[in-house]
Amino acid sequence: MAISRYRDNDVVINTDSQYAKLFESRGINRAIMFSFKKMKQLRYKDLTGITLEKYTWKSTDRFYKLSEEYYGDSVYWWIIAYFNNVPIESDVKIGQKIIIPLPLERILEILEV
Repeated sequence: MAISRYRDNDVVINTDSQYAKLFESRGINRAIMFSFKKMKQLRYKDLTGITLEKYTWKSTDRFYKLSEEYYGDSVYWWIIAYFNNVPIESDVKIGQKIIIPLPLERILEILEV
C-alpha cells in the first residue's frame, strides 16, 4: 500500500529570475518541482487510535530512514515531517524530540490519502 506524497500533484517548472544565480551555480536554467495540495488540518479528535512515539533526533537521521524503520517503506517520510511541522531535516536539531505517529494505516485513513 505505497501511497506517495507526490500522488495527484502537478509538476511545476520554476524559471523565476530570483533563482537565476542558484540555477547558474548548478548549471541549470530551471527547476522541476511538485505543487502540493493543502493537507487536511488535524484536530485532537482525529488522533483517536494513534500512538505518538517519541524519538530523539541523531546526526545520521533522515525522515526517509525513520519511515523505512517504523513504516516499512521510505515513501512515507512526509508523514513524520508533517506531524512534526518540519518540512526538511535541516529544520530538526540533534537531540530534538520528534514524534512518530503509529499505526501507518490509521494515519493514512485520517489524512484521507
